[in-house]
Amino acid sequence: MSATAAKASIALVAFSSLGDGLIYLMMAENLRLNGFAVTYFGNIGYQLRAWLPQFEICPYPAAEEMDAALADFDLVIMSPPQFLRDRMDPATTDAMRRKWLLICQKTPDDWRFDLTGTKRATLAPETFAALQGLLDCGGSIRDRDYTTESVVDITLEYMQKRMGLAQLTRTVALTPPAGLQLRRHPRRIVVSPDSAWPQKKDWPPRAFLKLCRELQAQGDAPKIVVAPANHERWQKMPGNTFETPVFHDIGELAAYLYESGAVIANDSGNGHLASFLGVPVVTIYRKKNPAFHWRPDWAPVRVVCPRLTLPGFRGEIWKPFVGVGDVLAARRALS
Repeated sequence: MSATAAKASIALVAFSSLGDGLIYLMMAENLRLNGFAVTYFGNIGYQLRAWLPQFEICPYPAAEEMDAALADFDLVIMSPPQFLRDRMDPATTDAMRRKWLLICQKTPDDWRFDLTGTKRATLAPETFAALQGLLDCGGSIRDRDYTTESVVDITLEYMQKRMGLAQLTRTVALTPPAGLQLRRHPRRIVVSPDSAWPQKKDWPPRAFLKLCRELQAQGDAPKIVVAPANHERWQKMPGNTFETPVFHDIGELAAYLYESGAVIANDSGNGHLASFLGVPVVTIYRKKNPAFHWRPDWAPVRVVCPRLTLPGFRGEIWKPFVGVGDVLAARRALS
């Protein structure tokens, strides 16, 4: 660890989605390993704070309190959460980029701003020297064309090339709460049939229920896990004879996923969380691209794609072309 870097404090403000929240936990871990004093801001990370005692994790401040909460840090790196993006008109964006490094997987051109001059004038020389390599890394994390790289790979490349971090890891060191054991229940298969974009991303409920019956027939213990807002609908769904537990926050969900044997999910945050925790994942994806960028990629993964897609008035028709047998085969490949 660099003694100079250790004198530089960084606030890392994550975007508000589950997948992004985990990507920025990985970034926080890498900044920490390179000697910076890191504080992560984000509600996703805050619910997992017991697992990550190696750096400070805070919930989002209210929008009107953001400036005050971030004022004492030497550098702020921010992927603006949705409640800030909703108010980012051109004048607000310009003000934000002149005080904070604004980043995201893909950003508008006007997000980027080189903070080198500003920080040279306002920081102590040794602090400026520690941070200098980071001060022009705002804007898009994806700055070239990618093919098979996952978002984890892309973010690691950004940290190496644009941030100049010498020590890199894709695996975030976790401290599981006392008593938990990774994959303690190897036949417990978490089936996650919802997502934030159900019409676009969700394989049909009847297909998931058939999958659960097949898993049960081969000796597995499928459990259906959905967002709290969808729990009652799934618990009462005709044909659902499977346990459908409810979790009140991401920390509770993480503990359950951590001790499960595998997760089968739509392209959704639950798959990313399971992978982040070291649990194998089967992801059902709507396009014929098993190497799509936003696949989970911290633990072993299999992506199941439709055998074909057809054009439709409301987007491509893909759901009938993903078979239960395809998903079961992917599950077996992870065993």
